[in-house]
Amino acid sequence: MMELAPEKWTMQGMLQGFFIFGALITGAGLIWTASTAWFLYSSEKTKGVIVDVIAVQSTRSPGEDPLTQQVTSYYPVVEFRDSKGGVQQAKSSRAARSDLFKRGDEVGVYYDAKDPAQAFIKDAWMLWFAPGVILGGGLMWMLAVGGMMALSQRFDASFAQSKAQFYSQVAGSDPANSDNDSSRQ
Repeated sequence: MMELAPEKWTMQGMLQGFFIFGALITGAGLIWTASTAWFLYSSEKTKGVIVDVIAVQSTRSPGEDPLTQQVTSYYPVVEFRDSKGGVQQAKSSRAARSDLFKRGDEVGVYYDAKDPAQAFIKDAWMLWFAPGVILGGGLMWMLAVGGMMALSQRFDASFAQSKAQFYSQVAGSDPANSDNDSSRQ
């Protein structure tokens, strides 16, 4: 069984744990960014028209203050013709600002030819903001923790050297090893 013994925790060990956490966040952001890029690369491209903008209001947690302002997210619904000539409708899986899309707006659409319901509206903010925040946040976390690890190692080395010097001075002034022993006179 794994034992959490605080007396065994070291600064380096805790920082390594934080670094691994940052690496996991960075990995998730990298996978999300790469997944989005691959979808855009391998998808069909066409033009579509916004037919609706669905407003979804956040739900309150039990015990949350009823006066807390709820967040409203806006999901545009786009209608487009696929490569086979069929008319498709797809609701965006990523939210947009309330004023970004209006009914009747013409937009670029990326869609999966095998499953046209899987579609993204061509908008850099919607496509890259969330994955970019996760990736960038993880990288900044790792950079900050890596810097703390480097400083901690320098501090630990300096501390160990000072401690060794102190103990060598204490050992050198030990009364039991002293040449000025009054019993020899």
